[in-house]
Amino acid sequence: MRNEIALIDQEVIGLVSRRTSLAERIGRMKMSEGLPIKDPAVEAKVIARYRSYAEMEGLDPEDGERLAKLLIEIAIKKETQR
Repeated sequence: MRNEIALIDQEVIGLVSRRTSLAERIGRMKMSEGLPIKDPAVEAKVIARYRSYAEMEGLDPEDGERLAKLLIEIAIKKETQR
């Protein structure tokens, strides 16, 4: 079971990497169009989506929210790197 967890962990990191790459592309588009990197309305939608997904999977929505906030933080960090 530990090996299975390790494989899932690797998949999670791969998905976070893919998500971050997309965020980086979005950041470049925002910068070229003079748009702000942070968008509270979009962030609120992401957080709500993660809360809902967590609940659908039998997890605590608060944990879904914490995960969303971490992913948003990672994305913003990547979007602002030059």
